[in-house]
Amino acid sequence: MAVFMLRLAHGEDTVIEADAAGRTATGEIVLERTDQHGKSQRVRTFRADAVTAVYRRGPADGGLYTWIPQPPDGTWWCY
Repeated sequence: MAVFMLRLAHGEDTVIEADAAGRTATGEIVLERTDQHGKSQRVRTFRADAVTAVYRRGPADGGLYTWIPQPPDGTWWCY
C-alpha cells in the first residue's frame, strides 16, 4: 500500500492510500487497490482537468521520506 497526494485544480490537496496510481492515455488519474486474489479494481478516478499534480510518499536520496512528484503528462503507473 502506498500513499499518494493529489493537488486538485480547485486549490485543495487530497491524500489517498492505494496500491497503485496511474495516468491513462486520456490524462485521467486513477487509483487502484488489489484484492486478496490479485485482481485490481479502481477505487477512485479523477478527470484530467481536475488534477494539477500527483505525488507519491517515498524515500528520497538520503533515505528521508518526502513527496515524490510523478510525471505531469504521458501514461504512467506508480506503485
